[in-house]
Amino acid sequence: MEKFPKGKRLLTRLDYSRVFSGSKRIQNKAFTLLIHHKNDASCCKLGLVISKKVHKTAVQRNRIKRLIRETFRTQKQLKRADYVVLAKPGSATYSNAQLLTMINELWSKTEKNK
Repeated sequence: MEKFPKGKRLLTRLDYSRVFSGSKRIQNKAFTLLIHHKNDASCCKLGLVISKKVHKTAVQRNRIKRLIRETFRTQKQLKRADYVVLAKPGSATYSNAQLLTMINELWSKTEKNK
């Protein structure tokens, strides 16, 4: 299993607030993707917001996080930017295959909206 290094993660409150304040939004039934384009980026960074409203058990929330991180790692064509994925309430009811399909749709829409 590949690791997800700190250099590829949004870590601080300032990072998240920058993305939330000035970003482009793409969404579907299960997720909202926020994209904040920046010029000084050496790589893409990912932040996740999976609240207890999505599902009350940590097992289900962590399953969603793992799936999102794995799809982010496999995306080679993403533009240098900060990305935050928010899971919508009820997204834990979908199967892994459905979640993968929906998140991959969002990644492909980022290419169209460059």
